[in-house]
Order: sequence, then C-alpha cells, then structure tokens
Amino acid sequence: MKLIDLHGVKHADVENILIDACSRYEIPFTVITGKSKKMKDVVAKAVTYFGLCTRDSVDNPGRIIIYESR
Repeated sequence: MKLIDLHGVKHADVENILIDACSRYEIPFTVITGKSKKMKDVVAKAVTYFGLCTRDSVDNPGRIIIYESR
C-alpha cells in the first residue's frame, strides 16, 4: 500500500499533494498525518473531490487510510 508522509507539510499544500496522489496511486493508500485533527480534516476534504473516504488506521492514530466507499 502506498504511503504519503505529510510531516512538515503546511496545511495549505496538502490539498494539491492529495489531489496528485488520488490521481496517480491505487486506492487504498495511507497518509501519515500525525495526531493533528486539523490535518486529518484537510486530508478528508481534499479526497472528497474524488469521492473517496478516510478512516483512522487501527494500529496507528497518526495515520489515516484513504479508501473507496462501497
């Protein structure tokens, strides 16, 4: 599964990174956000342009999974 690390990335740059990732990578993929609620919200908003969803990783609360809703 592809892994995208957003540590050190400004919130303003996240949308462009995720739009690129959603168009290039197979779904599902993992995004390292850290525990920041705001960063997770920015990621969730960005992937909705592609009709995708997010969920917290079960084993690591600093990661979220981008997946297709069925």
